[in-house]
Amino acid sequence: MAYSCDPLTDEQLEQLDSYLLSPAVPEEALDYIALHGYLCALAVSPAALAEADWLNHVLAADEASSPADPAMVQLIRQEYAFIRDCLESDTSIELPCDLTLELDEEGDCLLEYWAQGFMELVFTQEQAWFSQHEDAVAESLLPFMLAANLDEDDELSDLRLQGKLCQQLCEQIPELVQDLFLLFRVPADSKPKGKPGAKGPQGKGQKGKGSKKPRRH
Repeated sequence: MAYSCDPLTDEQLEQLDSYLLSPAVPEEALDYIALHGYLCALAVSPAALAEADWLNHVLAADEASSPADPAMVQLIRQEYAFIRDCLESDTSIELPCDLTLELDEEGDCLLEYWAQGFMELVFTQEQAWFSQHEDAVAESLLPFMLAANLDEDDELSDLRLQGKLCQQLCEQIPELVQDLFLLFRVPADSKPKGKPGAKGPQGKGQKGKGSKKPRRH
């Protein structure tokens, strides 16, 4: 079934955000920021995932859960269709948060939540993501892992202390979403040279820090 590819309106976004934070869904359900990250990863993923499975995951649904609000489910579907349409039309993905690891006035890092949602999907599909382009995918995922703050790796911990470099890497995330989408779909001989891959301050790939497969803790 086809769904609208139109972006959600401000009113729809507010409704969806309120629903995901309400008692109507389990506390383990993703909030809107994490949901957006998860849907971006879902749209990028080289492996298909049944809608019922990913909807149950983002809503933390099980047999004991109350049925999800059909109107809210429709908004989630529409958001996913919009993200997918952006990637397929080579339109830049606009994240629903600032591209920074700095805390907001409430002491939260929204990019961290977004990246955790993105990596949540990756970690459930590791074989599919890394089976054909392990080095390129691991390198491209460096900024996502850095932002998600999930890995206790010493190199990533040290990297997070380098504010200027962290900012440069975080700013690359929207472009890297598109790069990963293309990596999984465009034949190798037709890809532009040097892509994908996170670039450092001098435009060099961050090999050594991003060339290994991420680990979940």
